[in-house]
Amino acid sequence: MAPDRELDEGAASRTQNENGASEAPAGTPAETSRQAGEMELPLHARNRAAELVKSPEKLREMVEEAREKANATGASSRPLAGVIEDLKTMFELLRAVAKGSYRVRKETLILIAGAVLYFVIPIDVIPDFIPVAGFLDDAAVIAWVVKTCKTEIDLFRALTTNGSGAAPASTDPVEPSAV
Repeated sequence: MAPDRELDEGAASRTQNENGASEAPAGTPAETSRQAGEMELPLHARNRAAELVKSPEKLREMVEEAREKANATGASSRPLAGVIEDLKTMFELLRAVAKGSYRVRKETLILIAGAVLYFVIPIDVIPDFIPVAGFLDDAAVIAWVVKTCKTEIDLFRALTTNGSGAAPASTDPVEPSAV
């Protein structure tokens, strides 16, 4: 049974600022980051991720492409070494969302999907084909999203561990139990 996690469809949970512009409610990952003056997910990754999360099939395809790229480059890339386990957790979380066995707020889902998508896209701030440096920006985006969405990622890890602290060996995402 999936935990009682609601998708934020946006309009109902947004507020208007004094200029009438729509804002995410305080406390969402993006709002917290903006308040702290931190970086944001690159706009092209955010926009494409917002479209991807609407289709479970496209989300699964993107995760599979990311998994293949991580398997091919992750272990050998020094910049990714520090974030590869977090990246793999994001893969599993996105697969569980695509399967329908786990739900997260829309804003969080877009951030996580955007980080994975940024990793998949070969041409970004530092193109991935540049030796060593090519994955520095990818690692920075992944680390930022993990920090921004830490509560959700930690909750997902806790719900999907098998008691040994490792993710289940199954290739199918584990259906988290109710909290």
